[in-house]
Parts: sequence; C-alpha cells; structure tokens
Amino acid sequence: MRYLVAGNGILGLSTAFRLTQQMGSNDSIVIVAPEARQYSATLPAAAMQNSFAEIEVGALDSEKDLYRFELSHWATRMWPEFEKELIEAAGNDIPYGCSKCEVFRGGCFGQGTYVVNNTAMSEVDDLNFAAMISALDDFNEQYEYVDPKSIPNYYPEERYRATQAILIHNEGWFNPRLMLEKLEAILNRHPRVQFINSTVEQLVGDKSSVIDAKLGNGDMLSADYFVLAVGATISDILGASPDVPLNVQPVFHNVGSSMEIKSSDYPHSKCIRTVNRGFACGIYTVPYFLGPNEPKDHIIIGATSIMMPKPHNTVRLYALEGLMRSAMEQINRHFYRAEVVRTNVGSRPIAQDTYPLLGKTQVPNLSIISGTNRDGFHMAPVISKLVVDQILENEVDERFEWFAPDREVIREMDREAAISRNVMNQLGAMYQHDFIPPKGRFPERIEGILRADVEEVHDKVGAHDWGIPPIMIDMYKYGHAI
Repeated sequence: MRYLVAGNGILGLSTAFRLTQQMGSNDSIVIVAPEARQYSATLPAAAMQNSFAEIEVGALDSEKDLYRFELSHWATRMWPEFEKELIEAAGNDIPYGCSKCEVFRGGCFGQGTYVVNNTAMSEVDDLNFAAMISALDDFNEQYEYVDPKSIPNYYPEERYRATQAILIHNEGWFNPRLMLEKLEAILNRHPRVQFINSTVEQLVGDKSSVIDAKLGNGDMLSADYFVLAVGATISDILGASPDVPLNVQPVFHNVGSSMEIKSSDYPHSKCIRTVNRGFACGIYTVPYFLGPNEPKDHIIIGATSIMMPKPHNTVRLYALEGLMRSAMEQINRHFYRAEVVRTNVGSRPIAQDTYPLLGKTQVPNLSIISGTNRDGFHMAPVISKLVVDQILENEVDERFEWFAPDREVIREMDREAAISRNVMNQLGAMYQHDFIPPKGRFPERIEGILRADVEEVHDKVGAHDWGIPPIMIDMYKYGHAI
C-alpha cells in the first residue's frame, strides 16, 4: 500500500506519523507539501492546549457541539503521551531544541493557563467567563480562582485590570516550530517515507477511486490511498478535480497573525489570556521555548482573525497594532520595552458551517482533514488517530461520521440565537477597539442598526429557520457562502 499525504502542517505530519506506526512492511508514504509552508496555520500558532479556556456562551448547546468538545478535551489529555511517543520515535535524531525534553520538565511543553476577565470588552466577556466556569464544574476539571495581582508578570494598565481570574492547571502549550521540526526528523529518518517539495493541484480519477495527484511541478503521482491535509486550500484542489465528484462545502481562510517578542525583564512561565471575544480568541501571551540552555524570555502574542474567501500571506497594519496595544494594555504594560522578533501569518481553515471536515469521503480511497479553524494544532493527536483508524478500518466512534467531509451543511443554531450572538459579538468587538458611545441612547441605536443588518443578511440567504454562525456573517453577506 502506498499512501500519499498532502500537507506538512501539524495535522498532515501527525497523520503520516500515525501511519508509520501501523503500516505493513511493504507499505510506504509520500508526503507532498511545499517546504516554505506558505499560508500554514501551524507556524503562527501559539499551540495552546486550551479546551475550557475557549468555551463561549452556547458552545455546548447541541450533541455535535458536545462531541466536538469531547474530542478537544481528549486531545488535551492525550498530548503528553503523544509527545513521549514522538521523543521515543526520534531517537538520536531528535532536534537540538527538543534534546532535553522530558515532556513535563524541560522542552517546549508547559502547563498552566491563567484566564482573566477584564474590563476591555463588553458584557460578552462576563458571559463567556461564566460559561467557561460552568463547563469546568460540569466536567470536574481542575482549576482555581486566583487573585489577579498574584499572576506572575501580569501588569495591565489600571483601566484594563482583571475583575477575576482563574488558573486552569492542565491546559498548556507547545512551541509549534519545534514540534514540526521533531515530526519531520522522525519521518525523514524512516526508510519508507519520502518528502516531495511541491503542492497537490488536482486529483485524477472517478467516483470510485483517486488514481493520481497532479502536482504543482507538473508531475503525476500515483498512490493507493490519498489523505488531503492541506488546510484552507482544500476547496481549490477539489474545485480543480471535476472527475472526482465530491459535495464538500466551501472552506474559507480565517487569516490570523501572531508576534514573537523578547521580553528579558518580564518573561512568562505560564500562559495568560482572556476568554474568547469578538469572533476570535481574545488576547493571549504564551511562553515560547527555544531550546535547552537558551534564554526563556521569548513570548508569543496573539491572535488576530480576519475572514477571507481567498488566502493572504501578509498581515494588515491595524492587526499588528491591535496585538501590540492589547498586550501592553491588558497583559503587561512593560511590554513597551520588549523587542519584536518576528511576525507570523497563516490561514486557518474554517468550513461554511464552522464544524471540522474529517475522515473518509464517499470516494473509498480518499480522506480529508480540514475545517479545524483554531483547533488544528491542539486536536492533532486525536484527529490523526481517528483518521488513521478509519483508513485501517479499526473501530471508531460512530459520532465521528458527523464531521465527514462530504456531509450536508450542519445548521444547529436557530435564527434568533444566531442574530443575538452576531450582534453581541459585533458590539463587543467595537468596545474592544476603543468604541466610546456618546451619552444618551446611542448604544441601543447602534445595537438596533447591527440587528437590522444581520437580519437582512439572514433574509437575503433564506435563513428563516436556521442561523448564520457569527464568524461567518461576512462570508454570507458578501456572497461567498450560500
């Protein structure tokens, strides 16, 4: 059996690694992906292992939402063991940055996430913080309330100080670049794994099977089984493959950016973040481990979120300005002295219905991994396991089929709930970006204008008995989603 894995982000490489652990003696893998990793969602990631810290109001309202969260929670618990497997598989070829890794001591993995509820936003923060606490209690997850003033290197401006904060003990982070380096080292040393520096542009075959992949360099590459873990470019590949008919919903580009800074006077030992807010993950600062004997004063600040129908490999100036200002105002006012090491940009793949696209398709020898949005890195151990189990026909939870790539669009949210959440998030984003309304009833008037606009979009696309997910409102408004 010859497997072709398209994609060298965390999900593609994790899936290839899982295959090497179970494939037969005559099997082989070819990994097709550009070395430059343009548009990669992995590189700008802070690689936070956050499940509960990402909870929002309404995030667990349906069976599918609960199952998605169950997978997320499973991933958080699975990462330490997965990291051990990688260290053992790397052997003497383990990268320098990981050479002293003992998972919980040394290395790029750390645990402990402080979540603050501050005054930089609207009441959305309060609602999401309460929803997070409720979920932590429901699932008996370990956490504790802390005095915000006790959080190491948390020095926000007075007007943005936290009113409450918690420490979630078991939610941590990785350095994503070291993780990719480690996975590549493992796969490169395997005698039956080959890397090809190119892209998959088109699939050739029919509804019964894929036969070849046409590469960006013009070559045709055959295989027995194909796995497309190409992020947000999946729609382009399928659109260029008319002979392989699949009804896969559009996948859009949630373009995000982060910044790596050097803060020698105020290094971090744990993640500090807000709750999700304004269609995104709020503001976070995460320790960024560089390697043994290296200074531990690098920090990742993130993250921005701009929905796009097409990929972008540059970041807008206002996005970086917002990151820097938010980090200084809401996390540590002393960051004004920090040094900017680099900026990172990537496209997070997000499906039209915002649920992931995972696993086997109706074409028997084709699996797809996409639509993971901000959860790709975090969910890699679980997704790669389940996808490979499906390929090898091992037993898999039947609920995994809910996220099949060629399923119908999932519409779990009702119209009124969607409209209310859209308005709430738009207002919250305005307050987050320095909106100061004049005295009087102006906030109510703004809310009315926003509500009318969102209702008009729903009417335009025929969303009478279902609701548009808040993050997708502009894709529907401007005709990119139907």
